[in-house]
Amino acid sequence: MFRWLSLCVLLLSASLARADDPTPSLDVRGADGERIPTRVLEPEGRHANPPIAVLLHGLTRRKEDWLSDAGPTHGGVLKDELLRAGYRVYLLDARLHGERANPEAKPGALAKLAHKGEPARYMKMIADTVRDAHALLSAVLAQGKPPRVLVVGYSMGAQAGLLLAAREKRVTHLITMVPPHIDPSMEEVAPSRHMSTIRQDWLLLTANQDDFAPVADSRALFDAAPSVRKIHKTFDSGHALPREYLDEVRRWLTASHRAPGRKSP
Repeated sequence: MFRWLSLCVLLLSASLARADDPTPSLDVRGADGERIPTRVLEPEGRHANPPIAVLLHGLTRRKEDWLSDAGPTHGGVLKDELLRAGYRVYLLDARLHGERANPEAKPGALAKLAHKGEPARYMKMIADTVRDAHALLSAVLAQGKPPRVLVVGYSMGAQAGLLLAAREKRVTHLITMVPPHIDPSMEEVAPSRHMSTIRQDWLLLTANQDDFAPVADSRALFDAAPSVRKIHKTFDSGHALPREYLDEVRRWLTASHRAPGRKSP
């Protein structure tokens, strides 16, 4: 329980910095008809068919984290990097987060219940979030075939990103930061049970002092993926990565653009 409680405190304490954003929203519905709060950020240059990036936030956070330069994600810096690289960026709120918050079902409390052996509501939150991200991606790709489809996730967003990439072959590139350890018994939402279908170009960033995402567990995920081009970088930090992780993302993006690309089907 201590690990889950500490994680929730860490993420909540860093969630005070919020950013107002006038960018347009996108009307997309989940499989159950629920609206998926989404923002769309247009790239520099306004290309006719730009690559796209879907950004997935962490536990207790919200999509606006990707508009703020504050930790732990320093998301505004990463978002700006993607826009400069020509990506159209999509931000969405996970179930029970941001615009979808429900005082009777707080994400941190559901995570703690899962750790105590009552995982059903936590698993539903994650599974529905992955289905929502898939619905958003399907709606976007129905309008055309971008040259690259990138999914980026931090912490819980990394967990969701891995699950999304495992089920959606049209995702061509994947960046995951500190995906938390999820017991394999939670089969539907445990990335370790789905790694055999991760074939995307993949950057995995972890930390050697991270109790929530032990390096050994992350290495096992990395080794299990049949991706041809994959990189695993570990930082000397805890679950909140140092701002320097963005340099690694920048280098990887540059290298992936130069490498022979996998076209989106």
